[in-house]
Amino acid sequence: MSALENAVGLSKEQVIEKIKASGLQEYGLCRETLTRRFENALKECREEEKEPGVVAALNNADTSGVLLEILRSEPEKVMEGISIAAYVAGADKKVLHIPEYEAQLFETVKPAAEKYGIEVVTGLVNIRESKGCVLLHLVTAAQLAEVFLDTYEKGIYVSVNGGNLQKAACSTKISDLADMGEAKAIQAGYRYYLPEQGEMTVEEARIDNGVLNILSEKECVVCETEKQLAASRKQSCGKCVFCREGLLQLHHMQKEITEGRGKMEFIDLTKEIGEAMTISTPCTMGQESSKTALWAVELFEEEYKSHIKKKNCPAGVCSSFVNIYINPSACEGCGECADICPKDCIEGKPKYIHMIDDFDCDKCGKCIDACDAGAIIRTTGKVPKLPNRLTKVGKFKKH
Repeated sequence: MSALENAVGLSKEQVIEKIKASGLQEYGLCRETLTRRFENALKECREEEKEPGVVAALNNADTSGVLLEILRSEPEKVMEGISIAAYVAGADKKVLHIPEYEAQLFETVKPAAEKYGIEVVTGLVNIRESKGCVLLHLVTAAQLAEVFLDTYEKGIYVSVNGGNLQKAACSTKISDLADMGEAKAIQAGYRYYLPEQGEMTVEEARIDNGVLNILSEKECVVCETEKQLAASRKQSCGKCVFCREGLLQLHHMQKEITEGRGKMEFIDLTKEIGEAMTISTPCTMGQESSKTALWAVELFEEEYKSHIKKKNCPAGVCSSFVNIYINPSACEGCGECADICPKDCIEGKPKYIHMIDDFDCDKCGKCIDACDAGAIIRTTGKVPKLPNRLTKVGKFKKH
């Protein structure tokens, strides 16, 4: 028998008792027991005088979509979990939210959803409009079905450095899953940690979106934070002022810092705006996206100061602080770099020392890989004296 058949064969009271006995918790950001979530939703439903419903989705702040693999691989299990929740809540309304960037998945799961009478929509969950509904994380829905298949085991879903999604026991340490040898930072969910915190368990780390990345000295925390905030801005619905304006300002400041226009007051402003967003926004988009910036400036303030005061990216990642030049003593005038340059910003001809036009160069580094002579150098330091006109190989002299 299916999970749903097993559940509806019991009374609602028996279903609730089985869920309670399993210890199943909501997988989203509010880690309360699922039975408590049912109680609170139904109470709110009565207070708001609304019809009960069940709404399943990822966290609104989840821009990675890593946990969608559970829906992608086992859609029926998720649908059955939603249906069991609806049975408990006495709800006819069943809605599954899929991020807008997953149009293909939307079409893939529609047949399974229709089979269970579930409406599939794209976009974020409107928390205000969903008052009185039981809000379920997609993982919770799948785990609820497992409870009634008697296969449920508590665990945390993790994708390490972009690898395959795996389920780890709650007691598993981060250091057991990832190589911490060259770690500068741990990106776990929406938070950053220091390498020595790799002894935390995956449950303690709150990897709410399944993302676990180990950043080395070659990766820039400021740059990674800017990318995450850019993704959050793109996904945000923009309806809440604190979230819309807060994300705009947080992202703007990180971007200015990576491009060499940062100011010291940006650090305190990031803390002030980020802290306000965590308590003043109604959904996880504002509450959690801001934490990425907050944890970054709290733990890696020196890296921020290096960008702002020294105009230097310690990781050598931020292109505004990086220079690429052709070493005139090593250049053989082969032309390979000019041929591969996507911006056509390398000047030269056979047997002449080539030169890079800094104005057009976007510092992609493709020329470095193409140069067998090792003549093209990436540096965050000073650039030596270079030719200012075409000069034959071996004829350039520094004055």
